[in-house]
Amino acid sequence: MISVLLVVPILYFTLFGNLYSEKKVMEIPVVVVDSDHSEISRELIRAFDVDATFAISSIVPSEDEAMKAIDKGSAYVGLIIPAGLAEKAKSGKEAEVLTIIDGSNMMISNTAVRAANTLIKSISAGVTLKKLEAKGEWGEDGKNFFTGIDYRYRVLYNPTFSYLSFMVFGLGGTVLQQVLFLGVALAVAREKDLGTWHKTVRSYSFFQLVLGKLTPYFILSTFNLIVTFTMVLKWFQVPYYGNPAYLILAGTLFNIAVLSIGFAISYVTKDQLQATQLAMLIAVPSFMLSGFTWPLMSMPAVIAGIGKSLPLTYFLHAVREVLTKGHGLEAIRTDLAVLMLMAVIGLFLAYLAYLLQSRKFATKADAEETGVVVTQA
Repeated sequence: MISVLLVVPILYFTLFGNLYSEKKVMEIPVVVVDSDHSEISRELIRAFDVDATFAISSIVPSEDEAMKAIDKGSAYVGLIIPAGLAEKAKSGKEAEVLTIIDGSNMMISNTAVRAANTLIKSISAGVTLKKLEAKGEWGEDGKNFFTGIDYRYRVLYNPTFSYLSFMVFGLGGTVLQQVLFLGVALAVAREKDLGTWHKTVRSYSFFQLVLGKLTPYFILSTFNLIVTFTMVLKWFQVPYYGNPAYLILAGTLFNIAVLSIGFAISYVTKDQLQATQLAMLIAVPSFMLSGFTWPLMSMPAVIAGIGKSLPLTYFLHAVREVLTKGHGLEAIRTDLAVLMLMAVIGLFLAYLAYLLQSRKFATKADAEETGVVVTQA
């Protein structure tokens, strides 16, 4: 308990301090549609590429292609430069540049809107100053000569910037994980405290223990999953666009992965206190590391790697893809596969612990029986 009180706060704040070491979201992938191919359009593209907030990931020929890139998640911002932009700007006519922004993560969308607005206004002001300087039209005459490039943006998936739509899905998944981790981590440790675990291991196979210990938790966690997201979607009226059946599928695999990892934790710890500490050590920072709020691309590589090793990361990504973006199985195939792999690894580790403990208890029992025989003799 002393180590928990003294070490864990330092560990967490070291982790979280490094998590936000970039201070702001950086290197947001941008897909570009340049239909103008002018000096101004090239200057706009250079400005986006040089700015630390953005990183040009690709240049595509049409807005439809840009939308596909954003929909697939290979880019979060689409810079749409229309044909005739330079001609309109030079003639003093109204000219517009559009950015299409993935609004499913408000950290990214808010940053992108502000940074793009600043860049485009800077380019617009530069064009105006060049024309004024060339014509010598300063003072009162210059006030009537303003070449404006208007900034327009369209936000996908969360156009109203609703914080409820942004946060509640992630918090729902986090609560489900916390409760399940805590419950299943005590499944075996409780018997260790009671002193009955050695009898249980000798009386039942690993398969029987998995069914007996995990089935009640699986039923309860499935019930909690359905109730939680029903409340979110129906009671709080959070808009959603995908098929909830895909959410149930992802949630089921998520529950199995958490159960498996929690079961392994319960095996390797010596009592309920230690099991609870280890389970909470993993569960508490999971939401911060999941990439649901602060994107993984803006985390240091080591911390992002930790985040990618947690089941909550893949479940919340699946939730966002299905409910926020309206995608189907194709978009969450990787998430489902990773969750399934985590479940297998968790059960395998628990099985190894079961074998070691079975041999230990069997050896101890043989020694006790031998001792009794010698005493009787």
